[in-house]
Amino acid sequence: VAEDAEVRLVRLLAETAPKHLLSPSFAEDCQRCIVQGDASGLIRFIVNDSGAICAMLVLEEQEAVSAFSLLTALLDKVRAEEASGLAAALADAVEKTQMEGEAKENMSTRRITLLSVLYNMRVDGRSKCTLLTKMFRLAIPSMLAEDKPLGSLLLEESEAGSLRLTALVDGWNITAEDRRELFKAVASSIPGQLQRQRFRLLLIEGYTDVSETDADGLAAAKDAAVGAIQDPVSLFMQQRSMLSMPAIRALSNSDDTKVLHGLLTVFQEGKLEDYFSFVKANGGDDKVLAPWGLSSEDCVRHMRILSMCSLAVEHEEIPYSSIAQTLQLPSEKEVESWVIAAVSSGLLAAKMDQLQQKVMVERSVVRRFDMDQWKALQSQLNLWKQNLKGILDAFQQTQEGAVLGP
Repeated sequence: VAEDAEVRLVRLLAETAPKHLLSPSFAEDCQRCIVQGDASGLIRFIVNDSGAICAMLVLEEQEAVSAFSLLTALLDKVRAEEASGLAAALADAVEKTQMEGEAKENMSTRRITLLSVLYNMRVDGRSKCTLLTKMFRLAIPSMLAEDKPLGSLLLEESEAGSLRLTALVDGWNITAEDRRELFKAVASSIPGQLQRQRFRLLLIEGYTDVSETDADGLAAAKDAAVGAIQDPVSLFMQQRSMLSMPAIRALSNSDDTKVLHGLLTVFQEGKLEDYFSFVKANGGDDKVLAPWGLSSEDCVRHMRILSMCSLAVEHEEIPYSSIAQTLQLPSEKEVESWVIAAVSSGLLAAKMDQLQQKVMVERSVVRRFDMDQWKALQSQLNLWKQNLKGILDAFQQTQEGAVLGP
């Protein structure tokens, strides 16, 4: 029965394949492998014949899936160490075999469909990662919608904000390079700027040392740095530790990207006055912003919001005059609109006292957390500890007084 199915597979591929692409001896070579029970040889003849691969790309979808499923099932008849190489060769053939006059969308869909068959039949994590990487490389934007199989992997897994894809990858025994290739493929294909930035960050997180940061890492680091400057708010938590990433630090070692690294540092830690000083010291907007497609107006707007957050960390109550000075506003009348902008960003929670012309801070993100911030946190905890002890002592004295009576 198995032999009959393999014979029918070979016949179907031979009849459907473009004749100028199919090897003249394809059917004969495959038939010999079937007779000899050589599953490995049969797979190789099909994989190495561009005509046979093209046949599976032009068949009706159901027929193509059935044929490809039969082909991938042959991998179970091959030794494990050889099966991995054959599976990789089969995946490469599906991904790269060119069709004459092919419509990108139709062929991408078909290629991904076939690769998903192979993905579901493989059990080792590295093979799955490689196949998933190929599928994301082939994907067009419409295939990454939330209701599509690939798009659903890009959704958040839980309230903690982790992505389904990262949770999946964490369960595979794969190398850092495999992870980077996958995240690079996603970042290259995903349409939304915010999601693209998120996967750039995941990509550059995979570099653990400046010395191992290759050309792909530097390119991703540049894109991630520009993305963090263009929008420092939406992914604030994910971007807050960027300066400690080796791939980002590597930007400071090159004359081409040293200024970009410096600008990112200002956006991560500085205030508006630091931004203006940096831009002026490095040749102005044309030298600092223009090479990276950055807008001066947007940069100033974001730096004002970030500066407001820094000010809120330093003071629980902030006079309007201090805000106007820090944000370099022409008038204190503009303070309230910037406080509202900062609160709307989600980085700050505060109330305004219009009579006393001050802002009362309830909560603010901490843009930089180093030894000074640890010391401040320690002081605050000690203060809370002392206050709590005072309350407990007073309560205990009250209880003792009630027991003793008059």
